[in-house]
Amino acid sequence: TISAAAAMPQGSDKAYLDTTDGLKVKWVLTDAININGTNLPLASLNADATSARFEGTAYAMNSGSNDNDIYWAVYPTNIVGAASGSTIPSNFTSTSLTVNFPATQTYDASVNALSGNTLMAGYASVPSGEEQIVFQMRNLGAVLKLHLTADASATNKLASHLVFSTTDGALAGDFTVDNNTTDPTVTPAAGATKTLTVNLTDGTNNYIDITSGADIYVILPPMASKNLTMRVYNTDGGMSSKTVSSTTLARKNIYTNTVSNIAFEKRDYFGPFSVAADRQVYLAPGNLQWSATGGGTTLTTHTVAGGGTACGTWRFAANQWDIIGDAAGNNTADANRETQADWIDLFGWGTSGYDNIAKDPGAINFQPWASAMSTEGPIENYYGYGPSTDMTNPNIAGSNYDWGVYNAIYNPQANTTDPAGTWRTPTKDEWVYVLNTRPTSSGVRYAKAKVNGVPGLIIVPDNWSTSTYALYSTNTTNAAYTTNEIDSAQWTTLENAGCAFLPAAGDRNGTSVYVVGSYGGYWSATFSNSRYAYNLGFNSGNVNPSSYNYRYSGLSVRLVRSAE
Repeated sequence: TISAAAAMPQGSDKAYLDTTDGLKVKWVLTDAININGTNLPLASLNADATSARFEGTAYAMNSGSNDNDIYWAVYPTNIVGAASGSTIPSNFTSTSLTVNFPATQTYDASVNALSGNTLMAGYASVPSGEEQIVFQMRNLGAVLKLHLTADASATNKLASHLVFSTTDGALAGDFTVDNNTTDPTVTPAAGATKTLTVNLTDGTNNYIDITSGADIYVILPPMASKNLTMRVYNTDGGMSSKTVSSTTLARKNIYTNTVSNIAFEKRDYFGPFSVAADRQVYLAPGNLQWSATGGGTTLTTHTVAGGGTACGTWRFAANQWDIIGDAAGNNTADANRETQADWIDLFGWGTSGYDNIAKDPGAINFQPWASAMSTEGPIENYYGYGPSTDMTNPNIAGSNYDWGVYNAIYNPQANTTDPAGTWRTPTKDEWVYVLNTRPTSSGVRYAKAKVNGVPGLIIVPDNWSTSTYALYSTNTTNAAYTTNEIDSAQWTTLENAGCAFLPAAGDRNGTSVYVVGSYGGYWSATFSNSRYAYNLGFNSGNVNPSSYNYRYSGLSVRLVRSAE
């Protein structure tokens, strides 16, 4: 049994930021310190401003010289895991300590306190048999003080959470601390991530009103990076991206930044996702949809760069899980398709509305509603969908056959119409890279799931942290959709972290729709031959990003745009 006193060198109370802020964090009876893997509780609330006494049984590791015992003390205890009794964890060694900076923090404005209080470690080498050990605790992190103010134009000024990212260094995960008690170095270990989420609360609500400005404190590990950016979200999912630090963040220092004019634009993309070793994209906020009359509005016709016109209204689905299925629009009778108000979301390959018959006589099925094998084209394009194989480039990539290249698309998330050319269809190789090859900080690329009751495929961004949400059977082609059942509230957490969801929307042939809720097919921009084009296909037993299907098949379209 030992009596351990931990002295806090920062000043009054256990964590004192600076004399200007006067911000302190108070001792509470639930406080504990972890010594060599064992949690020792606070003895009483008689702790003074800069020190406290913890009592209990701790176990020493021998230094191997001079019969000295080695002790590591870490505060708070949740950065090292649960107590382990007499077994000293492998992350406690005589020369170094591994601690975990959490990937999620919470800042509570009502108590004016730092999330997790502060991250500290102390080291002691004492003669065997010594019963009283004094640890000089040292801050392991830096403190970032942000003053956030919403733009006057923002309709919702309630900030719900922040997401930090860096292009270099690390913000969360395991870090190694050496045993230098004067100025310990803190170095990211393998697997440390480049993102950090900070949830905000005013003590009653899961947000902080920043109408008139609010101070928010965040604990960050020391960083070599000078490129720290932050996304600020409001309770409606609106987001603003800001650069918050252009300087190196050093241990135990406080950095201040004023971020104003936060407009909270509605998020209209997800990612980023690497589609090649040197290229990233964002995925559109929902599956592509088309209506001849825009859901009852006047027929719209616009001139397209390069000549020609496009009729009807194109939009993204309001939610990532939204599908039309076997309902009006997808199954509307042939005679009504040119004037229908209902929406279609399953398209034949290359059916952007681009009429190129004069230059490519084989491209006879270009209308957005076209999806049938009844009209056969010449041998160069057997079913008449997309460019003929005798064209210079039989792919739709970069051409007007591509839905996103040819058409302006209404984006309901941002309440704007994106001009033609904003979006494009991914190629087969890009789908393969995203799902099979892409390196991510977590090692996770995708997971089967049911989101809001809809089966489909979750694709996580490159910077995904597994602490954001527990996904099961990741990167597993034959996992069941029910492996991960996620309601709309839970999905908000994943979506805010950049996740995309591809619903299993089925397959259409003319006016008949099949396998809704069991199969998802997403076109690529890459042809296979005169009858087939490549697509991402998945069901409960498989995920195949280089599948192929008849060009006349009505499949889903999820567009991308450059993340540069």
